[in-house]
Amino acid sequence: MTADEASAALGVRKQTLYAYVSRGLVPRDVAHDPDGRRVSRFDRSHIVALAAERSRARAGVLTVLIESDVSALDPEGRLAFRGHSIAGLVDRGSFEDAAALVLQTDGYQPQPALIPESSDALPVKTAGRRSDAIRAAVLTVAATDPDRGSTSAMHCVSVAMTAVEAGCVAITGLTLESGSVATRLSSAFARSATTPALVRCFNVALTLLIDHELTASTLATRTAASVQADPWMAILAGQCAMSGPRQAGAIQLAVDVLRRWLDGTMLDWGNPLPGFGHRVYVGPDPRYELLITEVAQLDAELVRRVEGLCIEVARRQSRYPNVDLALAALTVAVDADPDCGEVLFTLARTIGLAAHAIEEYPHRLRLRMRALTSHP
Repeated sequence: MTADEASAALGVRKQTLYAYVSRGLVPRDVAHDPDGRRVSRFDRSHIVALAAERSRARAGVLTVLIESDVSALDPEGRLAFRGHSIAGLVDRGSFEDAAALVLQTDGYQPQPALIPESSDALPVKTAGRRSDAIRAAVLTVAATDPDRGSTSAMHCVSVAMTAVEAGCVAITGLTLESGSVATRLSSAFARSATTPALVRCFNVALTLLIDHELTASTLATRTAASVQADPWMAILAGQCAMSGPRQAGAIQLAVDVLRRWLDGTMLDWGNPLPGFGHRVYVGPDPRYELLITEVAQLDAELVRRVEGLCIEVARRQSRYPNVDLALAALTVAVDADPDCGEVLFTLARTIGLAAHAIEEYPHRLRLRMRALTSHP
């Protein structure tokens, strides 16, 4: 591992890492790069073991370290998918392009034979929480897949894209022939006419939400994959986990906070506000900054008032905005129902869940936790 990788795994600055070296806590090898400069190299197994030991010392916190190449998250505010910065991805292509990149395949190719022709073919019609319709669609289509038990990477890729399409049909009633995922979702949620700026905003949101390293929902998918659950069920495990108010479910709470701010209603400053703060980022969430820039193209005045909220939260609570607030701003800008952001999150993250399942399947039953009991 490089010094940057080792310090990131330990959650410390490089100066602290080298202090560990000088105290004999971390062994280091010195090599030379192609230009002849001395560079430090660290044993991966030792760094991972030390990081696990450090995490056990934090009361009430369990940190799981798993090697993954799907995404790279820097606490300083950088995020990349397969080595490509998210800023570059949203500038260069569509959600479908980014999905193919993350799944390491050529093009966006769901299985047409498995995709329902309309939402009438799906069992759940809900006016309350439409993400339930996405999960029901995944379960329904899984039952029709003749290759359901296959855990090959090729099948996982197909399942991921088909699951997104089935969920999109469940939400919009529109199939792939009606346009991109962003086009269909924007026409379903926005109360105004669809414009290129509107479609781009949805496209950027979907792309930014594809993956975010090892979240609770990702770990749920990996746990299912480790016991060889089929790809449909591994994805569904992650989708169910993300529904809680600490992940995708948090977006509706951020919508409520933003609407209260815009209405002049008193906010609960005594508790952390939804839409602000992050467990990993020590500064601004890069996804917030990229998405709020696009929302400003739809409603500059709204974003000006959102920035006013951010300033007030920084003053009172010293917390930065996260992507939930940007999704809340998008929801308000297009006058969508409060669950708009949760739907975008659930559909987009389906791609990332599948990518993590592909990585996990070869390891077979390695995610076996142990319990600590107070009983003799």
